[in-house]
Amino acid sequence: MANGTLKVGTITTSSGSGTITIPSGVTLSGGVANTPAVLVTNSGSQSISHNSTTLVTFDTERFDLGSNFNTTTYSYTPPSNGYYCFNFAVSFRGGANTNLARCNVGVKKGSSTFLDWEKDFSASYVLNAGTAASFFANVSDSDAYKLYVNVTDQSGNPSILGTITNSYFEGWRIA
Repeated sequence: MANGTLKVGTITTSSGSGTITIPSGVTLSGGVANTPAVLVTNSGSQSISHNSTTLVTFDTERFDLGSNFNTTTYSYTPPSNGYYCFNFAVSFRGGANTNLARCNVGVKKGSSTFLDWEKDFSASYVLNAGTAASFFANVSDSDAYKLYVNVTDQSGNPSILGTITNSYFEGWRIA
């Protein structure tokens, strides 16, 4: 490890918090990076229509470092280019016992489908189902990411279960 020299003009004892000014051209290493990250959930269950593509309305921010989640459009727009890791979970409930036939979750980037997952229960219908997945994205534009669902339910009244224990979306920049 190399030894360095610290030159100080004045040292003053602080009686509280202070501010450090970093001169232009100086870089810092170590410590905590200013990494954008988000975790959003549903505040409650969301009624959805049978066999209809529906936007998941994540309306509760647990945290949003950088303020990049839009609670009006329910979308996350990464603030900078780079590699991001995203995780999500969506829990479904049929309108009646053993009526869920298919649960589909899609991630849209802008207006295009980015990734898509499906669970098919048509051979043996269920009441509840859940899907959780992780994915990486090489972000090189300012497109927003949103989750959509499409559920086939024999009763015609499916829902997305709310709160962080059932449905969430999270992401952060990794490089």
